[in-house]
Amino acid sequence: MFFVEARYHKDPNRAGAQVRYIAHREEGLTDGQQRELYGIGDRYRALRGDERAIRKALREDGRGLRNPVYFRFILTVDNPAAARFQRFDGHLSERLMRDAVEKTFRSAVRGAQGIFAVHQHGGKDRLAHPHVHALLSPRFETRIPVHISPVRLQRIKECWEREVLRGLERQERRLGRAREALTHTPPPHHHDREERPPLQPLPPRAAPRRNGQMELFATARRSLGLARGNGFVRQWLRFGRRGRRWELDPERAVRRVGFRLASKAMPKAVRDALWLLRGLRETPTRQR
Repeated sequence: MFFVEARYHKDPNRAGAQVRYIAHREEGLTDGQQRELYGIGDRYRALRGDERAIRKALREDGRGLRNPVYFRFILTVDNPAAARFQRFDGHLSERLMRDAVEKTFRSAVRGAQGIFAVHQHGGKDRLAHPHVHALLSPRFETRIPVHISPVRLQRIKECWEREVLRGLERQERRLGRAREALTHTPPPHHHDREERPPLQPLPPRAAPRRNGQMELFATARRSLGLARGNGFVRQWLRFGRRGRRWELDPERAVRRVGFRLASKAMPKAVRDALWLLRGLRETPTRQR
């Protein structure tokens, strides 16, 4: 089961020593190395990594209070969760723990502020157990003195366990999708130039047949299939006994239809004159 330890004291100087312990003194660090100090709340989040400024801010938050209360938390995981953390590298595990800490305090103790650090060392004959050391300021972000009841402490434990398990499941799904994508990705296939089929030239397009006249209706011959056998088209165009001309000479038929339709829109006198002139033009004359 997950374990959450909560202790408190009222000494600002002891809070500074706890900050140094969280950042430096524990197993796994040598040669003056230190862990990254992360902030809880906007004020301490802006002081990330500045150990001296963090100690000063904690002491200042205790001024003006008769009994400033500094809560220190140790949040751990159980053995099954620690084994699941072994599938990820250190950076991913630390990011997962950071998200769980921020969501836990935001949900269970809204308005709390302070600092925390992620530790990933284990113990003797034990796998590495990622855990978190957190130290809260004696004031909330609204400057109200901190008071955490036993009910609120129980809620912190429940939120911590829930957020860690959710983060593990989310990262495991991402890892599974990535592995599945790599497994089902087909290897790249390089085609040789010799295997490509040669390009086939397009067949030459037949040139339209001309009979010495300007072809005003080039697609008329393609439309003969629609006009053949369609009595309505022939009746509307009024081919009558000369309907054969539509098949023999479509351009002339179109010109005749256009002339007939245009003449109907003219006044009667003009139309009669045009038809008279047209009849004289078609009458053959004998040359002497």
